[in-house]
Amino acid sequence: ATREFVVIGYQGDDTLLVPVENLETIDRFVADGGAMPVIDKLGKSSFKKLKSKVRDKLFAIASDIIKLSAQRHLKQGIVLNSSSEEAKVFMVQAPFVHTQDQKRAIEEIEEELASGRLMDRLLSADVGFGKTEVAMNAMYLAFVNGYQSMIIAPTTLLTSQHFKSFKERFAPHDIKIAKIDRFSSAKQKKEILEGLEEGNIDVVIGTHALLKAKFNKLALIVIDEEHKFGVKQKEALKEISLDAHLLS
Repeated sequence: ATREFVVIGYQGDDTLLVPVENLETIDRFVADGGAMPVIDKLGKSSFKKLKSKVRDKLFAIASDIIKLSAQRHLKQGIVLNSSSEEAKVFMVQAPFVHTQDQKRAIEEIEEELASGRLMDRLLSADVGFGKTEVAMNAMYLAFVNGYQSMIIAPTTLLTSQHFKSFKERFAPHDIKIAKIDRFSSAKQKKEILEGLEEGNIDVVIGTHALLKAKFNKLALIVIDEEHKFGVKQKEALKEISLDAHLLS
């Protein structure tokens, strides 16, 4: 009988054959900072040591997440009043009719932002199902209450797409929007970071370059495609989200 396998190469010409029906056991390796992975020798103890090290690190990260979650539960959240007429007007100004799911998501988020508790919500939907529109309503609510909001994305392509969409959607309103990523010059970055600290910028869209930013009155952090951020970036995100509402 003939079968198909995936051949995985190890150190010293060692190979491992994985049947195609077990493909779910293989995952893409993402190296920190684009570094080359070190190849192990089959049957050597170095891989066991590495697994043990990773397990310890995961427990440490999980412990930090639990601590942060406990701290956030005890904190008083920024109250964003959702009954303003402006927020209702913004919602009906959307370039399309909201689906029932979108309406429900917007209403539940607005309720939570007005509750006095810190929000930590995951919004899940397929590509093109209007997650950004839901996030825009939450960010607009932060603006009308006099606060800043930020959206962080893992790639410059996503930040450019968001920047274009946000500019169009927020055009009728006096909202100052900025974008910060690797295409921003040093001068632009400096001006944007100063504007955020002084409170002159209401909404900022960016990649992990945003993780060093200091804000004047930050109320809401939106994390797009959270699963694509690395461990170090997630650690930094946890730090800046200690007092802000979180929408992933």
